[in-house]
Amino acid sequence: MFCMGQLFSRFGDGLTTIVILYVVGTTSNDPLLIGFVLFCQYSPMFFFGLFGGVAADRFKKHHIMIAADLFRSFILIGMIFSLHHPVYVIILVFLSGIGSAFFYPARSSYIPVVVGEKNITEAMGVSQSIYSVMQIAGPGIAGLLLLFFSPTALLIIDIFTYSLSACFILLTAVLVKKNNKEGEASLSTSKEKQWTAIKQGLKVVFQSAPLAFLILLLTQVMFIAGIFNTTSNSILLHEFQVSGFHFGMIEAFSGIGAVIGSILGPYLLGKIKPGYILMTTTIFMGIWMMVIIPVEFLEALFGLPPVYLWVFGIGLMNAFLNVPISSLFLGLTPNAYRGRAMSILQMFSNFGIILGLIIAGMFSKYIGVIWITAISGLVLLAISLFSMRMKGFSALLTVTKKNKDKPSVAQLEV
Repeated sequence: MFCMGQLFSRFGDGLTTIVILYVVGTTSNDPLLIGFVLFCQYSPMFFFGLFGGVAADRFKKHHIMIAADLFRSFILIGMIFSLHHPVYVIILVFLSGIGSAFFYPARSSYIPVVVGEKNITEAMGVSQSIYSVMQIAGPGIAGLLLLFFSPTALLIIDIFTYSLSACFILLTAVLVKKNNKEGEASLSTSKEKQWTAIKQGLKVVFQSAPLAFLILLLTQVMFIAGIFNTTSNSILLHEFQVSGFHFGMIEAFSGIGAVIGSILGPYLLGKIKPGYILMTTTIFMGIWMMVIIPVEFLEALFGLPPVYLWVFGIGLMNAFLNVPISSLFLGLTPNAYRGRAMSILQMFSNFGIILGLIIAGMFSKYIGVIWITAISGLVLLAISLFSMRMKGFSALLTVTKKNKDKPSVAQLEV
């Protein structure tokens, strides 16, 4: 039931993202405007994520998720009447992001409640698979529907997906309670003041060497990802001038790569240390982003197939990053702090994305989206090689799939 809730929620997210980006991308040739839309999508997690994390540790997680889904449904109703008014759309995108800032920490920290402590890695693999499948279904179906229906029709479908997500989450909570697995709320957290709870969550996370290193690495990687999120849409719509159908299908190919990566991720975690998987992936991702330069020439000769292949590789490596990072964060964090820990992870992740969006919007006009993507890949490669010399990376190498659930935060302090 919980998987079905995630499925419908992510499907709706995919529809909304493609509709908004396509409308903005086809009505403006300015990459800065696309970056501004993405900024309003990601920034609420940075500004409100910690409050969402405290709420996830203090209240029933399924209550928060249901409320967030219903809130985002009402926001979509406003979007339907605002598609021809970009300023209103951007404001509504920001408000929808606030709902997501409360939804995702609750969702991530609810997974151990549903599956149990010993199955976190496998559950995160399934969760990432659902996310990736919806990367295929959402953009792919959106691309198809854009050929026949208006963006308004897609937003109406999106309203129903959020409503169905809320229903399935409610059914999951009933089943969990029936099986006596309910242990969501932390009594100690509920007695703490808001600011005290936030400070305690920050202390727990940053006193753990592996967790602190993961946040530092992820912030830098997401900075590059923010640049890529801005430039990739502009590359597809402006440089390669793909149609609405191909725009959706290329995004879907990224999802196919992510599905394969999320399936292989848990298996590889059982064979290879998570630290090695993370660093190898970031190195290859940096190299792969630089490959956009030859892809530009190949696209002129062979059409879109090289573009499909390039985006497929990006999706594959995204999954290899997300599965180990999320499972490690949940496994190394005490149950009472998981909502705050995941919100801190997402907050710094989105902070990196926001910086990347700003940089991409500022410099893409002068350097060009192709070259700024390649330069970003080179920077990511340098960051990855430098990070391997840090003490936090050595601490991360002590963590394996077999022992990641055992050490306490105190044992892993810097």
